Amino acid sequence: MTIVPGAPAYRLFDTRVIRTRQLTPTFVRVTLGSPSLRHFAPWGLDQRLKLILPHDAGQAGQHRHPWHGPFSNEGDADGLSVAEWRAALAGMPADERHLARTYTTGSARPDECELDIDFFIHHPTGPASIWATSAVAGDRILVSGPDARTNDRRHGIQWRPAAQPAAVLLLGDETAIPALTGIVASLAADTRGSIVVEADDIDACPAIERVPSGVNVQYLAREGRRAGDTLAAAAGSWAVSDAGAARAADAAFAGWVAAESSAIPRIRRVIADVGISRELVHSQGYWNLGARGTTS
Repeated sequence: MTIVPGAPAYRLFDTRVIRTRQLTPTFVRVTLGSPSLRHFAPWGLDQRLKLILPHDAGQAGQHRHPWHGPFSNEGDADGLSVAEWRAALAGMPADERHLARTYTTGSARPDECELDIDFFIHHPTGPASIWATSAVAGDRILVSGPDARTNDRRHGIQWRPAAQPAAVLLLGDETAIPALTGIVASLAADTRGSIVVEADDIDACPAIERVPSGVNVQYLAREGRRAGDTLAAAAGSWAVSDAGAARAADAAFAGWVAAESSAIPRIRRVIADVGISRELVHSQGYWNLGARGTTS
């Protein structure tokens, strides 16, 4: 890999849909392609990226989406830094401004110039969910993601344990499954711990693969409870049974939580109350109740 001095760690990739695949009743995989994706960095883990959607992406049934302003012509925006594309969006009239949404990098295959993004389809659907379920081959979408030529892994990755963890607690709802999949792939074979996924329909969740044998995985149904309550209860059960081992592991323990934003403080309190250092647990709101589809 040739390092390019001064290149942006994150840049825009101007891509087209190659194909879509319904993974489960609630997940759609969209495969994107572009020659510029040969520079996309396949860092994995919980790597975030931004999708810039057509202005009318929230209108079901629209396939030939219009693009406006500095994004009108294919290729013009390719390579823009985060600061550049944000400034371009901010300078557009509100009635033409494109939507930006946060998702997790799926499988990146720079040798094939392809990128997979797995969309959880919220109900009620937001703009990104509507776009993903109606996308067809040839549809255009802009992706702000990492450029391998900078070799900069500081941006967009929250899973940063100080050392390879011996014990983990990983909590998330449906939107966190792609990130959980990336994190699990990085764990050592002898890792111990727990993964808990909260979902409306646990049978519609893609399986998290390559889980170490010492890590227990639970899919728990929300069953009408407030988003995050099931995860908070699971964290409480973990605190009773496993928190002592986590405290003993100290820096060899790592936690990660991603769910509806208002649920995060409740879950963090449960973990903190049993003496786990805040520095050992990353938490992040992945979407907002009442604004579904805002993030992945």
